Amino acid sequence: MIFIYCSIKSAGILGIEPYIVNIEADISNGLPYFNMVGLLASEVREARERVRSALKNINQAIPMGRVVINLSPADLRKEGTGFDLPIAIALLCTMHQFNEGIFDDTLVIGELGLDGEIKPVKGILPIVNMAKKNGIYKFVIPYDNQNEGKLIDGVKIVSFRHLKEVVNYYCNGDTITDDLETCSEQCYNKGEVLSDSDDYSQIYGQESVKRAVVIAVSGFHNLLMVGPPGVGKSMLASRIPSVMPLMSMDERIEVSGIHSICGLLDGGRLVEKRPFSSPHHTITSAGLIGGGRIPRPGEITIAHKGVLFLDELPEFHPNVIDALRQPLEEGVVKIFRTGGSYVFPADCLFVAAMNPCRCGYYPDRNRCNCSETDVKRYLSRISGPILDRFDLSIQVPRVSLENMYDSGDKKGLLKNHLTSKEMKMMISRAMEVQRERQGCTKNGKLSIDEIRKYCTIDVECSDFMKEAYEKLNMSMRGYHKVLKVSRTIADLDGKETIGIDHLSEALAYRLG
Repeated sequence: MIFIYCSIKSAGILGIEPYIVNIEADISNGLPYFNMVGLLASEVREARERVRSALKNINQAIPMGRVVINLSPADLRKEGTGFDLPIAIALLCTMHQFNEGIFDDTLVIGELGLDGEIKPVKGILPIVNMAKKNGIYKFVIPYDNQNEGKLIDGVKIVSFRHLKEVVNYYCNGDTITDDLETCSEQCYNKGEVLSDSDDYSQIYGQESVKRAVVIAVSGFHNLLMVGPPGVGKSMLASRIPSVMPLMSMDERIEVSGIHSICGLLDGGRLVEKRPFSSPHHTITSAGLIGGGRIPRPGEITIAHKGVLFLDELPEFHPNVIDALRQPLEEGVVKIFRTGGSYVFPADCLFVAAMNPCRCGYYPDRNRCNCSETDVKRYLSRISGPILDRFDLSIQVPRVSLENMYDSGDKKGLLKNHLTSKEMKMMISRAMEVQRERQGCTKNGKLSIDEIRKYCTIDVECSDFMKEAYEKLNMSMRGYHKVLKVSRTIADLDGKETIGIDHLSEALAYRLG
């Protein structure tokens, strides 16, 4: 039997960036031999046995001879189990089971079981999106990934549950019900729906902290909350996504692509609500910012366009916290390895919470037994450079019942308080002012030149800041952060210029 050479397009993922992989198959006469080349990880090498068994179990056994499979480009490491299906199809093509050229304009990806079952893989959404940009509009993917693949409009997705279905579809003309070119409506969420438990209306007596949250979200300023246990720090942080603006379609696709690669995309639907990541304090540096032998995204990348919340900040290992320095400034994580460099997006709102001491009740000496040395040792676990990266620091006090109930109301009703809807309206107005003034750049991300342009102050305010700079021994970074926060406060107040009252409030947040 004369065999032909065949090449099938598939895709791999390097970090979080997909790329095209050409899978070439060649069978020639000779002693039985099956070799796979192309800088392959162990799970890709094992595809040889999965493919061999899957083909045998659909009565398409590989003939005796020399089989060579090449995955190119050969200088990029191939990882994952998604190459099983394209390798099997490439071998079937060399065995004349498919018409020559039928897969020339199609990208194939999927994992195989030994019986020929096609199993889902990670990263379908960014792979389809990348391939479309490269002129590929037809895709063969696992059935369980079909909703994810169809999130990208203008492509033809054909999904299968079993390798035998692929053979019957392309050889015998069998039809399948999910051969669609556009995304069905169920692939999209119908919009952000907030439950009562997600609303700030459930938090009473912390209006000053809600004000700080409004400022932080409006300008994308990093926020640190300090207070004793049980005062609502975690509750305040977890509700921040409820007051953030809805993501644009481009942001949803970008965030959904990251979640797809990490295996976190729920039901193959686009992410609607902004991400909220709250890792445990035992996390490693690689788990937080990304890394490993083969770099993978960390929690800060999973929180991209959303919120990264570190609860009990001093309990994190100091080296782990300090690893956040560069990503918080640049909005990206840069990882360098011998085999290449990786860049992961990390544009998120950084929020942290902590107790004032290990027991949590300092300076209340009626409850706190920590010595001054113990308190200093506890706080010293957070380095000065990290503290300097918080634009706002606020005390979260214990709430008294007098602050919760309206004393003038005989019915004992709770006082009026800010809700998520009201906070979101305030934030939206401030963001609209920023957008008209400086485009898409948030106040918290202004560069030095942009600060000079958009955060101008008059002579009186300048003298005020000079005095504060000297008395408080501020760093230049801290000085600029005060200006950026005061710019956001002025936007919330509807003022075109920054006043002393805005600077005073910003300085108060700076001091905590």
